[in-house]
Amino acid sequence: MAEARAPRVAVVFHSAKGHTAVVAQAVGEGAEGAGALVSMLPVEAMDDDAWRTLADADAIVFGCPTHMGSVSAPMKAFMDASSDRAWFTQAWKDKLAAGFTNSSGLSGDKLNTLVQLSVFAAQHSMVWVSLGLMPGNRRGGDEPSALNRLGSHLGAMAQSDPGVPPSDAPPESDRATARALGERVARHAARWIGAPLESAPMARHPTTQHWVFPPDDRPPPPAGVERTNLRLLAARPERIEHHLVVVGTVGPAQIELVTASEPLPFAHQNISDEYAVALRTGDSLLEPLRFLTLLTDPESGDDVGRIRHGLEDLVLHPHGLLHWPGRLRPPHEPFRFGPGMRRAGLSFVFCGRAPIAPDASRPLFVSEGRATDTKAYEGADPAFLLVDLDQEAPQALGRIGDVTLGLQVGGELAPAQGGFALILKGDGAYFPGDLLRLDPGAALSLGSARALVVAGPMAPDPSPASWREAPPAPFPTAEEGPPGELPLTRDGLAVTADGDWVRLQVGASDTRVPRYWLARFLFRVALHRFRLGYVETYGGFYYDDRTPGSFRIGLRGGESVDLDREAIEALVEQLYRAVVPPDYVERLE
Repeated sequence: MAEARAPRVAVVFHSAKGHTAVVAQAVGEGAEGAGALVSMLPVEAMDDDAWRTLADADAIVFGCPTHMGSVSAPMKAFMDASSDRAWFTQAWKDKLAAGFTNSSGLSGDKLNTLVQLSVFAAQHSMVWVSLGLMPGNRRGGDEPSALNRLGSHLGAMAQSDPGVPPSDAPPESDRATARALGERVARHAARWIGAPLESAPMARHPTTQHWVFPPDDRPPPPAGVERTNLRLLAARPERIEHHLVVVGTVGPAQIELVTASEPLPFAHQNISDEYAVALRTGDSLLEPLRFLTLLTDPESGDDVGRIRHGLEDLVLHPHGLLHWPGRLRPPHEPFRFGPGMRRAGLSFVFCGRAPIAPDASRPLFVSEGRATDTKAYEGADPAFLLVDLDQEAPQALGRIGDVTLGLQVGGELAPAQGGFALILKGDGAYFPGDLLRLDPGAALSLGSARALVVAGPMAPDPSPASWREAPPAPFPTAEEGPPGELPLTRDGLAVTADGDWVRLQVGASDTRVPRYWLARFLFRVALHRFRLGYVETYGGFYYDDRTPGSFRIGLRGGESVDLDREAIEALVEQLYRAVVPPDYVERLE
């Protein structure tokens, strides 16, 4: 059971003359009195730290003066800025929200301001908390003293007489009403975070907060069948950003889980054919996303074709070609993620675990109606496989040596020598993302489930350690180890700082690479134990281990250096530490 914590409440407000700031402070006092950790955020001072505070909050209370029957201009500017900072990724989804406003008139059309704030919260998929007070009563001739004297239900209303300083307006009754709203929000936030804290079996990686996970009370699989779930493996909080994990091996083939919240930092020429599927995670924002994978000739660097694909499309990355999903090249720069903006994707990959040429009999086809999603460029004829797994009938889809990849829909699953099955769609005992390992002779009924099946003439290897713990880092990460220094000259490579970029020089050849992407690239080379084949990052800087016993780094079209295993390991770690930019992390928090 996770340790209980105080709810986090943020109060975001604009105050033109100080009166609304008094109301905001009262809201904060009420929330703090109920045990919440409160952050007061004036909209004029919103910076990255403030947006990060909102991303971490359990509840956000919005408030501003009513100007001309509407929210004030600075509050509207904040609302508009949130479209890029939070709305696009629904970073505030399922947080609690509430609102307050102030004006000089008893009415002043304040209800319209609260409606605008509540609609704004709904745009962010937040859950609105009303004021929760019955209308107050005024006694003739007396100073108004009742809570909710203005009779609002949607949020807290306050009224400040013109010309009265903030020390005296709004009246105490309105301040008390605002404190009551803050207390109500804090108490609801405590209840809101209480149930997940009590029932969650483990903490989740922050980029997977919008995923849907299998229930804890499912029945166990039948005898001879082991089960894990790729969503659960990728949601482990200790996992590294952009991580490729081997989750199963059969003969010459392996199954990989890949997850990341940013574009790939490199193009890859695999040591075999590679079959990849972007999987569903339950995150509704990612469901309609479409991807573009470019296929590139590794010798010339020219693109030979492209594939447009979406979730649950099986795509072939043909042996002998580079593939780069979502590529950026000069003059385009990497996208910067603001606080709370990251959402993780999840992919399944089937490929060789050692160099192996493709079988000439491998299936090559494009699903009906998807012909325009593949394109061969002039003079090129790349091998295309694009399969809509949601629509296709059961069939063979791919092959690595004598290990096959197939699609099965319902019925009994019983490969003679066992194998692995990935559930794409399930019911009852099966949940999307379930990875099942079957012993030889084991069988199970899929019911109406749809699954990818990996099987061969040999038994699958035992379930790997990655099912039980996240693979360790190859060396201390940027946030865990000592920093390096630039300039750096080592093993024929010279590196100098150039702002957010570095200049890399190999012999007489040089290029510029963003520090962020170079750090990601280097860490992944080491993370995958220097067994990647050929990978190339922004600016043409590459790493190549296709020649046994040799590890080459260089620049496309320029010079290179060859190193042994000991030298490449030392160089990669030292260069990584030297180029990581400030605030760079491998494990997101």
